[in-house]
Amino acid sequence: MKKILMMVSVIGCVSLLLIAQKSGAFSFGGPGGPGGPGGEPPEGFGSVPNEEKPELTANKIITEDEEAKGLALSTSTADESVLLVTNGAQAKLSDSSFTKAGGDTSNGGQSNFYGLNAAVLVTEGKLTLSNVEVSSNADGANAVFASGENSRIEIDGIKIQTKQNSSRGLDATYGGTIVAKNVDVTTQGAHCAAFATDRGEGNVSVYGGKAETNGEGSPVIYSTGNIKVEELEGKSNGSEIAVIEGKNSISISKSQLVGGSKGGHGNTSCGVMLYQSMSGDAGQGTSVFTSSDSTLTSTAKGAFFYITNTSAKINLSNTKLENQSGKLLQVSQNNSERGWGRKGANGGKLEFTAENQLLEGSITVDEISSASLHFNSGVNFTGSINAEEAGKVDLYLSKDASITLTADAYVNILSLENKKGGNITSNGHTIYYNKNAKENKWLKGKTIKLKDGGKLVGVEMEFKESASFAGDFDSRERPPAPPDGNPPSKM
Repeated sequence: MKKILMMVSVIGCVSLLLIAQKSGAFSFGGPGGPGGPGGEPPEGFGSVPNEEKPELTANKIITEDEEAKGLALSTSTADESVLLVTNGAQAKLSDSSFTKAGGDTSNGGQSNFYGLNAAVLVTEGKLTLSNVEVSSNADGANAVFASGENSRIEIDGIKIQTKQNSSRGLDATYGGTIVAKNVDVTTQGAHCAAFATDRGEGNVSVYGGKAETNGEGSPVIYSTGNIKVEELEGKSNGSEIAVIEGKNSISISKSQLVGGSKGGHGNTSCGVMLYQSMSGDAGQGTSVFTSSDSTLTSTAKGAFFYITNTSAKINLSNTKLENQSGKLLQVSQNNSERGWGRKGANGGKLEFTAENQLLEGSITVDEISSASLHFNSGVNFTGSINAEEAGKVDLYLSKDASITLTADAYVNILSLENKKGGNITSNGHTIYYNKNAKENKWLKGKTIKLKDGGKLVGVEMEFKESASFAGDFDSRERPPAPPDGNPPSKM
C-alpha cells in the first residue's frame, strides 16, 4: 500500500494590502479593484499621497445635453482630456475625431483610477459615440474612459490608436460602464490592454471588431471588473491573451484571440493568468474565466492557464485551445518576487469545468494548491493529471466524457459515472485515489483493473495545510517588501 504525503493550502479570503502604485509604472493592462462602485476607495485602502480624485479638465467639457457631428478636437496639454462629459449630461457625438497629441500625465495612479489625461472621459453622464476616431500619443493617456457608477459610454463604430505607455483602449473604473460594437483598437506601449478595468470594478462589453496590443504587460483583456467580448478578433504580441485579478471576471464567446507572455520578473509564461497581485486594486475573492464557441491560441512556453495566489473558476465550452507548450493547467505558488502573496502561502485554488471540449496537456498542481476537475459531457482529455504527486486534485468524470492518460495520476476524490472506468484509456498507467476520502466509499479501497492494463488503486493520502491566505496580513499592515525593494505590484 502506498502512502502519499501532499501539501495543500487553505485559500480563504485573501487579505489585501494597503499599497497602490504611485505611478503607472507597475500597472499592468488596466487593473481594477475594491472601492465601492462609483465611490471613493474605503478610507486608508490603497491610498498613497497624491492619488486622491483629481480636478479634471478638457478641451471640450459637456455639462448639458448635446448632440454634435463632425467634431475634430485635440489637445497636447498635460493632464488635459480632449473631451469630458460630466454633471449628468447626455451627449451624442458622431463622425468625429478626438486626438490627444501629447502631454504626459503627472500622476499615473490618477490616470489609471480616475481617467486623468484620458482622451475621451465620462465621469457622470452618458456619452454615445458613432463612427469616431480616438488617438493618443502621451503617457497615461487612455483612449476612452468611464469612471463612476453614473458614467456610461455607448459606442457603435470606433477606431482607437494609442502609442505610449499606460494608454489603454477602452477602460472603466469605480462601476463605470462601456458598451461598444464594431471596434478597431491598436495599442503600442507597455501596460496597454485593449480592453481593461481598473479600481472599483468597472464593466466593459465589446461586440464585434478587432484588437491588437504590442507592448509588454499588455494583454488583449485585463479585468479587475467584468469584461465581456463577443465576435472579436484579438492578438497580443507581447503579453497574455487575458488576465483576471482578484474577484472579477472575463467572458469570451464566438471570438478568436491570440497571446502569450514570455515570463520573467516572477511571472510564469502563460496564455491566460488568474491571480491576485496584492496591490490593492482588486477585491479579494474568486476569479472567473469563461469561454464558449471560440478559438484561443497561446504562444507561451508555459501553461495555457496559470493560477496563483487566488481562488479561481475556469469554464470552457466548445472552445478550441491551440497550445504549443504541452501544458494545460498550472495551479501553483509564485516566488513572491513581485509581492503576489507571502511565499509558502500563495498557491492557487481552481474549479475547472469543461463541456464539449478537446483538452490536451499536463495538469500540474503544487503542494500548496488544489484543483477540482469537472469533465462533463463531450470532453475528451489527453494528458497527465497531477503526475508529480504534489497537490490536492479531485476528478469528476462524466459517462459521456473520456480521458487518455500519458502518465500515472494522483487524485483525492475520484468520481466516475462509468463505475468500471470504461471511458478511461490508461495506456497502462495507474490512477491512485485517496482511499480515506468519504466520497470514494463506492470504490471500497479496491484495486480495479482497466481495459488496457492500467488500474485504479486506493492508497492513503494526507494533505498538510500550509499557512492560510486569510489573516496573513492585517488589512492595514504593509507586508515585507519583496527582494528587489519595490512594493507589491502587478505584472
